[in-house]
Amino acid sequence: MQRPIYLVIRSIIQVFSLIPYNAIYIFSKILYFILYYLIRYRRTVVKNNLINSYIGLSKSKLDTLTKDTYRNLTEITVEGIKGLSFNEASLNERFKFQQAELILKYINNNQSVIVANGHIGNWEWAVLQFGYYFKNKSIGIYKQIKNDYLNHYINTLRAKSTIQLLSTRETRLIAEEIPKGKIILLMGDQNPSNIKDAIWTRFLNQETACLHGIEKYAKQYKLPVIFGSIKRIKKGYYTMSFSLLTEQAELLAPGQLTQMYMAAVEQNIQDAPGNWLWTHRRWKHKRKGD
Repeated sequence: MQRPIYLVIRSIIQVFSLIPYNAIYIFSKILYFILYYLIRYRRTVVKNNLINSYIGLSKSKLDTLTKDTYRNLTEITVEGIKGLSFNEASLNERFKFQQAELILKYINNNQSVIVANGHIGNWEWAVLQFGYYFKNKSIGIYKQIKNDYLNHYINTLRAKSTIQLLSTRETRLIAEEIPKGKIILLMGDQNPSNIKDAIWTRFLNQETACLHGIEKYAKQYKLPVIFGSIKRIKKGYYTMSFSLLTEQAELLAPGQLTQMYMAAVEQNIQDAPGNWLWTHRRWKHKRKGD
């Protein structure tokens, strides 16, 4: 079944590459109607996440944020498909970096740096833009698609921006790239599949299990950590601004960097709550004793 599924998805991507940009939002509206009204995709998950994160949330505000969540989800889905056929000029027009000199300061001196962001707005475009803007200097860590045909095809499309892609099974190879002055892109705001090594923080009014990767690599390789805050300016247009979290992660207490990162993610979410991925089962794991 892998090849037929691959051929269908490849055909969809190719069709999207041919249609005018604004037409993609016709498909996002159709997808929104299907997910929100017909199959009610994870509606309970979204509402519970919002209720637990915003104490005292009114019903009208809850309904608004829920609908905003599905609009964001469906818009970034069609944008992500369309973006796979973007050239550098097209992406530069729609996704702009701010304070990029903060990153250049390190890589121009052959100092590798971690750039961490959340699943906010169109993070897929952010990954591609790193490849175009910082040519041959960016490493993206991704979870491998189980369909081998599709995994290879998608990675080929992404790699045209010069970004180097490493699956979560290949993170050991990061050590070889550290001396070359690379940007290591990490996202740690999603639920860890295994909580054995999770770092617990306070996030959106809840005890939250967090991935340990950002803190692990920052301390192990003594890397500066920069946060990338994504903002949707208007439909189909984004900015990403950068701010320094720490230059000396190895001096921080255990869990401190992760808490700093999650606080930055939370602030980014508060700017426009509907732009985060509330459909994710973020608080599936509970801390023992809670």
